[in-house]
Amino acid sequence: MKIRAILLAVLLGVSGQGVTYAAGTACAGVSDFDGDGVDDVAVGDPFAEGQKGAVHVLSGDTSIPVTVQGLAEGDAFGWSVRLAKVNADECADLVVGAPYTDVDGNADAGTAYVIYGGGALEPRRLVAAEPQRGARLGWSLAARGDLVVIGAPYEDDGDLADAGAIYALKGGGALRRVTQATVEVRGNSEVGDQFGYSLAMGPGNGVVVGVPYENDDGQGQQVDSGKVDSGSVVVIQDVLAEKIVSTKLDSPTDKAGDKYGYAVAWVDGAGPAVGAPGAGYVQLYDEKLAPKARVRQEGEEAFGFSLAASADGRLAIGAPYGGGVRVVTAADGKDDRRLPPADGLFGWSLAFSGNKLFVGQPDAAPYGKVTVAARNSDELRAVQPPKGADFGVSLG
Repeated sequence: MKIRAILLAVLLGVSGQGVTYAAGTACAGVSDFDGDGVDDVAVGDPFAEGQKGAVHVLSGDTSIPVTVQGLAEGDAFGWSVRLAKVNADECADLVVGAPYTDVDGNADAGTAYVIYGGGALEPRRLVAAEPQRGARLGWSLAARGDLVVIGAPYEDDGDLADAGAIYALKGGGALRRVTQATVEVRGNSEVGDQFGYSLAMGPGNGVVVGVPYENDDGQGQQVDSGKVDSGSVVVIQDVLAEKIVSTKLDSPTDKAGDKYGYAVAWVDGAGPAVGAPGAGYVQLYDEKLAPKARVRQEGEEAFGFSLAASADGRLAIGAPYGGGVRVVTAADGKDDRRLPPADGLFGWSLAFSGNKLFVGQPDAAPYGKVTVAARNSDELRAVQPPKGADFGVSLG
């Protein structure tokens, strides 16, 4: 199934193999997974290999497949990807979401995998303590250092269907479940909210949680009322704290269908950014969560569908339905660079690594591709796999 069909549907024992580690696996840098001394970028292709899914690591000019044993058809391994430092060695680790994996007989309960860089440890499979049918754990991922947060936006909270949940993992510890019913998490668990649809790490152990299908329905718990799918975001100061402190940011335009929170990012030194592709804007905040600039783009292009933050204070914004990619200065929303529209849902996914911006084009013929744009060059370089299905659905 191609990614466009999946979007329409949305809007309505493990071992790692296939990684060639460099001699001595002397990792360097925060994102060096394979030990060659070069920062890497992970690319997901969740419909490859007979819809089992696949992941590639881009290392310099080389695309290295990361295969995982034990996958089944339809698992969607690679739906989400992130590089993290889960254990204490020098190598980056690869975290991969497979949200359509069946767990203990629960269809589409979902799982995530930690594949340790350097090949020193066996991979770890992460599942909920009480797997739920259709929860889709692994739909979204965020990571900073050894803290990983995993979204399960279709998980039920009690009898509230698809209210959503997130799971936090610190190093080799256990998963901690957090929902909008958790004490001091702002907002209310409601049917169809999909808390955890998108995720980004904030400072320290902070996490930004997108809730794009929440209705603007006033105070208290409501069902099927208010402005449908206006969306919201919850910013949690420390997802590991015994007593959570959080702030809720509602759609600033207060309109149905904004899907505010569909994509989120945190730009260090600036603050959070929130995409609302239904309305075509991105709202920028400062580090104290006060609203700053609002970046807009006219048209039915889903502007704000994807976001990525750079280390030097820039924000990339994807509009994959013909709107291209804009890079803005996160402090004020002013344009830094524009990449014009291209084939294959250009801008479906985004990631920065060093001075390069990576742009996913999962519908580009024949198997999808990723475009690489260097900071000080007009040249765009395309990377494509030798085989696949929708290479570029996710980037990390």
